[in-house]
Amino acid sequence: MKKQLIAFASIAMLAGAVSFTSCKKADTTAPTITITGGNTMAISLNGTYVAPTVTAADDVDGDISANVTFSGTVDPNLVGVYTVAYSVADAAGNTATENLIVTVANDAESFRGVYNVHDSVPLLAAFNYTILVSPSTTVNNRLEFDVASTYGFAYYTNNTNIYATVSGHSVGSTVTLPSQVANSIGSLNENHQFTGSGTVLATSPLMKFGLTYDDNNLTQVATAYGCIMVLTHQ
Repeated sequence: MKKQLIAFASIAMLAGAVSFTSCKKADTTAPTITITGGNTMAISLNGTYVAPTVTAADDVDGDISANVTFSGTVDPNLVGVYTVAYSVADAAGNTATENLIVTVANDAESFRGVYNVHDSVPLLAAFNYTILVSPSTTVNNRLEFDVASTYGFAYYTNNTNIYATVSGHSVGSTVTLPSQVANSIGSLNENHQFTGSGTVLATSPLMKFGLTYDDNNLTQVATAYGCIMVLTHQ
């Protein structure tokens, strides 16, 4: 009789265990990913990209941050919008993803645009023309100038590689034209060396800056000193 009671109790416990297991709900809830600082980030060109701390949690498995993986890279030395995708899965196979959008931009972006230029060359003439100013995609605070005329400050035909640097984008900020040589420019394919400096003259309603520069014609061995150009955003 005692053996029968023990056997019956064992069967009852087994049945209860089976019944308990069959009532347990399946894990269908996806985990969550949290990117410290939010899902967007902006950094200056040539700055330092520091990957944010990323955590993950699951309602059943708890902290699963160690399981987070990511794909995508950020190049802080090239202007662009980059996406870093973070993913994680819980023990039940439920997955979650979050994207971090990183914008790398030149701090001189506000200078971008087409400018009207008044260029005064002593003992020669004054010239009016237009140029395109574009922030560099690889060097922060550098402005690159593209020719839109046949004569004036380095904007001779066949030349689009003159550049300047700016210290900021407010009135009074310094604009520097580092010493540089433009080769085979103009109809005579001459080589010119340019150097100069200036300031930001206005930012509203239109961006405006000026440069005083020297144009050293290396081919003709002649230099135009104290040329003055004023650029006004269209």
